[in-house]
Amino acid sequence: MRIEKRNEQTVWYSYGEYAFKASRLASGNIAVWVNYKGCNIAFPMIIRELLDNMEEYNNFNVTVNRDWNEHIGFEVNQDEVELLIGEILHFCTENDPVSMDLTEKYTDEEWYT
Repeated sequence: MRIEKRNEQTVWYSYGEYAFKASRLASGNIAVWVNYKGCNIAFPMIIRELLDNMEEYNNFNVTVNRDWNEHIGFEVNQDEVELLIGEILHFCTENDPVSMDLTEKYTDEEWYT
């Protein structure tokens, strides 16, 4: 995974066809938004029980966050960001994103704000 861009509170990562936007919140937690080929795949991942799987098998708490332009993202403790991104990539390996309902799109201008 490589860092694409960084500003005061946000870091953008890329990994193959995936991109992640990780923003520090006032609470100290980090919100992570997922981008697969320009689409937000968070909601289809939630429907396929990503959050339940992470809580059950990894014993860490992930909550839904909609602070950025009402897009669905995931909020975790600062120390769990890498684990979250790893679990998202693993989940996508087992649940092909192409088969998900990819209706929510990001614009390039929006993604990097």
